[in-house]
Amino acid sequence: MTSGDYRLWTPQLEDPYPFYRRLRDDEPAHYSATEDLWVLSRFQDCLDAFTDWQTWSSERRGNLINDPPERIGRTLGTTDPPRHTMARRLVNKAFTPRTVARLEPVIRDHARRLATGARDASRIEFVHDVAGPLNAGILGALFGMSETEVLEMRPALDDFFTRDAPEDGSTPRHVAAMATLRGFLDTLTSARTTRPGDDLISAMIAAEEEGARLGHDEVVVTTMTFLTAGFESSNNLLTNMANALAVVDGLFDAVRVEPASIGSFVEEAMRWDAAAQGFVRTPTRDVTLHERQIPAGSQVLIHIGSANRDERQFDQPDRFALDRRSQRHLGLGHGTHFCVGAPLGRLLARICFEELLDVATKWTPDYSTATRVTTPNFRGFLRFGLEL
Repeated sequence: MTSGDYRLWTPQLEDPYPFYRRLRDDEPAHYSATEDLWVLSRFQDCLDAFTDWQTWSSERRGNLINDPPERIGRTLGTTDPPRHTMARRLVNKAFTPRTVARLEPVIRDHARRLATGARDASRIEFVHDVAGPLNAGILGALFGMSETEVLEMRPALDDFFTRDAPEDGSTPRHVAAMATLRGFLDTLTSARTTRPGDDLISAMIAAEEEGARLGHDEVVVTTMTFLTAGFESSNNLLTNMANALAVVDGLFDAVRVEPASIGSFVEEAMRWDAAAQGFVRTPTRDVTLHERQIPAGSQVLIHIGSANRDERQFDQPDRFALDRRSQRHLGLGHGTHFCVGAPLGRLLARICFEELLDVATKWTPDYSTATRVTTPNFRGFLRFGLEL
């Protein structure tokens, strides 16, 4: 094969998309001997895998690359039906459209305040000054925590998805992060059990479906999933959108002149530079794809980032098109595990950029200080300096 071996740091490249194209063309069912990982890179293969949970399990090995055993089978993302179905129904009873609608004015107030501060400062660090506090404020409102409490958890939230090799004898960062988050959320869930509030944890505790309820541990790990995935996905979506405004010719002016296009901007950004680059599935039987046999029990990365640029599905997929007719993409997953927080993520991104673009007169990034996230499942920025 001419494209080379897939590596866990590939999403951190400035532009990994030419490499993804070579994967799709040369070896769409690629085995990385370096990572002991299979990679599916074409849209239809990824769509089929997300749809067919009987063949492509989330519960066998989890949904993250090298997922810790402590998570597998205990979260929405790492269970298969029927366990997943019941848990999803209970979470859906708690996380309703009314919950999202209730947060809209809160998001608007936070975003407007942060946009005003950004305008007054002129030069900002986008993650520290906008994305981080906006995510913390909204997650805090959702779970009944203060913005300060959420921001204090930020190091653990960031480390949760890392897969760096630890020094000899030390605890891997993602394992330590999970323990830290679990301890905090175990205490918080116990407090909400005895003193319920108007928050998502209390709603999950109270939710009932045909006599079934979420147990204490299920509430803890579900809350952990919301916090980690919500913070990571939203931060990366917002920073990737900020980057797109800078690197796509004419995009900043087009969206700023026509605020009604911001909804389309959000959807196309999810496709064009996906925050979640891929999730793991494990075949329950040997699967033959593109003349390659993927053995049962393998770790397989369903590559969203590549699928969303597949020319077999999208016309001129490398072009950022606000007027793209088909908004179908895999940026929020698909099927049984479609992102439960999708409505909130879309709303938060739209309002954030409505407020920012209302006050910005220019959009000039400082790439000399920009740093990307180092998690293998996600793509975005940890730091993104910006003048507006």
